[in-house]
Amino acid sequence: MDQSALLDILKEIGNIAAGSSGTALSELLKKRISLEVPVVDIIIAYPENLKIKTEGERVVAIFSKILAGLGGEVIFFLREKEAFRLIDLSTKTEERENQIRIFTEMSISLLKEVGNIVICSYLNALGFFLKKILIPSFPVFLSGFVDEVLNVTLSFYQEEDYAYLIETIFAIEEEKIKGSFYFLLSPQTAKLVTENLSS
Repeated sequence: MDQSALLDILKEIGNIAAGSSGTALSELLKKRISLEVPVVDIIIAYPENLKIKTEGERVVAIFSKILAGLGGEVIFFLREKEAFRLIDLSTKTEERENQIRIFTEMSISLLKEVGNIVICSYLNALGFFLKKILIPSFPVFLSGFVDEVLNVTLSFYQEEDYAYLIETIFAIEEEKIKGSFYFLLSPQTAKLVTENLSS
């Protein structure tokens, strides 16, 4: 299979899985979620051109490794200020002007719970499409500057020449919240996915 056909398949997979995640997030927050068309990037070592512009900003990531059924990671990615908006939306709390915010044990737990629901929905849709049972690890919470967070989430792929990154940007426009679903997979995993669909 040529690279172009492979990327088209990965984009379609990302579209189906992110659609399921978007629906789960919409039902959880009782808000309309809009999704952009997925973008598939081939990244070498670390992606320096992620579609969500976060240079110099603090970000939050909730990520899980896929432990069984397939290899890869799913990441729920937000700017820090928008993560706080998501917390307020989930707890029906109004943000106070010029309020200094820090992540508490309760807010981290809430974000991990939201991230876990979104990630499990992503993997359930992906597993149904591939006819596989995909089991994620417990969600991990990370907060920091974007490079720091990416260094951790992408550290499992340092030995690979390259990896595939399927990105779908989502937005809750009325709440000014925008983030991304990422599915990161190795060339070997991408090959297994396409072979599974062809069989």
